[in-house]
Amino acid sequence: MILRAARDLFASEGYEGVSMRKVAERAGCAPATIYSFFSSKRRLLHQIWEEVFRELTEALRSSYEKDADLEKLCVIYLDFWLNRPDDYRAIFLTQDRPLAGNEDTGYFVDNSQALSGLDIFCVALSEAQARGEIQPGDPVEMRSVLFCAMHGVALSLVTIPEYNWGDPTHLKVNTVRALMRGIQLTD
Repeated sequence: MILRAARDLFASEGYEGVSMRKVAERAGCAPATIYSFFSSKRRLLHQIWEEVFRELTEALRSSYEKDADLEKLCVIYLDFWLNRPDDYRAIFLTQDRPLAGNEDTGYFVDNSQALSGLDIFCVALSEAQARGEIQPGDPVEMRSVLFCAMHGVALSLVTIPEYNWGDPTHLKVNTVRALMRGIQLTD
């Protein structure tokens, strides 16, 4: 209940607009109860961050085990965020700011247990290179290019839904296809 309340609040009010007291009120418990599980608001956000990324990596791995296709993997990644706009907002629209002088030091990306699951993209890129489907190159750099482009789509559709982007499915699929053509071997 605490995590769901915090997720909802982070998504609707942003990190700065949320207090442990607000989370407690939404969760129907006392602030002391929350502090018994989470020493700070930032720890609470980090727990949410880890859970969401664990769910994402499980979805990616499951998809890739069934069908080792890089394009489909990208679509699964985008679908995950587009189907969970509140999680997208809570995670990507909150700037991670380590707090010096306490246990909340370090960026989430530097000490995340869940982010290693995104290495599935490097595996998929390396395997596609080995099959001769895409050009040689650094899989980590290629993954970053894919992520930047996919996040452009997710950010646009999630944060500016009032703009007429056209059919979201076409936008998503056509962006992923354009990315795939960009990394394929040229004759």
